[in-house]
Amino acid sequence: MGKFVAKSVDQAIEKGLHSLNISKDNAEIIVIQNDRKGFLGLFKKDAIVEIAVKENNFKNQVTKLEMKKSEAESDHKPKYDKKVDSYRLDKETIYQNLSKYLIDIISQLQIKAQVKNIKIAKKSVYIEFKTDTEGLLIGKHGLTINSLQELSQIYLNHQGLSYVNVVLDVANYRERRKEILKHLAIKTSREVVAKGSPVYLDAMPAFERKVIHQTLQNSKYVATQSSGQYPYRFVIVLPSDV
Repeated sequence: MGKFVAKSVDQAIEKGLHSLNISKDNAEIIVIQNDRKGFLGLFKKDAIVEIAVKENNFKNQVTKLEMKKSEAESDHKPKYDKKVDSYRLDKETIYQNLSKYLIDIISQLQIKAQVKNIKIAKKSVYIEFKTDTEGLLIGKHGLTINSLQELSQIYLNHQGLSYVNVVLDVANYRERRKEILKHLAIKTSREVVAKGSPVYLDAMPAFERKVIHQTLQNSKYVATQSSGQYPYRFVIVLPSDV
């Protein structure tokens, strides 16, 4: 979901659809503010629209991914062979197999994508995708790509690589999302100081909550803590003297 500003509603919608890489049929569009020409050049207003992936399409994607998670729990658990540890493949082969597995799932979600880059470190692997429909692969609030990332972690766990952290990315989404979370943390901290009471953020995955905690960890005025049960854990930002 995102807000887009332009001189007219049509231009704002076009800008948003292009930014999210989705068609109008797959978009949920809300006009927040209509454009206004004003009088003699005064009091002009730009149009503001909010655009998100359509709920039905989003729910279908989530349902399919949840089914895939269940399958991964059982189908990708390696079988031990006393004679040959055949499941102990080298990391590079495992990561290549994981990439093919993910592309297969993504194609079942009616998304055309390919692996653009794989970066391998000792305890992490970064897999970057390329697609013309980035908005669909990312999903509403990042849920699609986050679910795929969780699925990837399950896959690696069953391959004996539970110590490896996997990150999936497309169109530099992770870095963009990190900056958004930092701004959210700072904005929320100011709100907490002004109100003098805690603010409860929406539920988010652990690696996103970590960004909030790290951004505000040195603040003299606010503190943070995670609360709730998985997968609905969220961050509370509260005055440091509470």
